Amino acid sequence: MKVMVHQKDGSFVASVVESAEILVYERSCKAAETKAERKFLKAPDRHAYERHPLAATKAVTIDMEYDEDAETFVTYVKELHRMSSFGETESAALDNAAEMIRGYIKSMEANRKRIPLTAAKLAELKRVVGMR
Repeated sequence: MKVMVHQKDGSFVASVVESAEILVYERSCKAAETKAERKFLKAPDRHAYERHPLAATKAVTIDMEYDEDAETFVTYVKELHRMSSFGETESAALDNAAEMIRGYIKSMEANRKRIPLTAAKLAELKRVVGMR
């Protein structure tokens, strides 16, 4: 939810209720609203790790950082050779990491290569990323 406040000088302040620290000052209402929305969508979601099944598993460790230059969130899977994926939001980055892990497991199994996880952790990881 966005909040717009008209200033005495004719400019506008836009804020996002869910992220009160975001304040954007612009000459037009539309510009302020658009910039506040973009900042909100790019802002880290402190709870994304908690909600995503891949983040909650103990089978692998997912590290995530925001790449300012690329304007994207980057994930690294520590136990799988620090394989990396990315996404415009934290949730998208985790979804893309899950897709990457599925491809990695399928390829490794098809080529009869060893996956550097215990059998229990591999079974858990397959369940978390939606493999049977």
